[in-house]
Amino acid sequence: MTHRPYTLEEASEVAEDFEDLIETDFKLEKITYIVDNVVTGPFAEADKEFFVKNYLKTKNTEESLAFYHGSEFDVLLFACNENDDTSYICIDIRTFTEQKGIKYNFP
Repeated sequence: MTHRPYTLEEASEVAEDFEDLIETDFKLEKITYIVDNVVTGPFAEADKEFFVKNYLKTKNTEESLAFYHGSEFDVLLFACNENDDTSYICIDIRTFTEQKGIKYNFP
C-alpha cells in the first residue's frame, strides 16, 4: 500500500495519538521489541534515513529534524530489542498498524 505524506501538523497529531505505545512491547520475527518513541520525521526515504541516523545518536527529535526544511512528513516508531538496548528498529506508523491489525483513521 502506498502511503501519502503528512503535513507537519497531521504528523504531530498522529504521533501524539500513538504515544501510548511507548514502553509497550511487540514481537517481530520472534524478537521482542520495546517501543522507545513515536516521532515526526521526514517522509522521503533519503531524508528519513539521515533523520534516523541522527536520532539514534542524539535521541532528540527536534535536533535530528533541524536539517529538514521540507513539507512532507511521516510518523516513525523506534523500538529496541528487549535483550539488546543498542539494537534498534524504525518503522513507519502506518506499516506498524497494518502489521499489528490496529485500526486507526489516519488523516
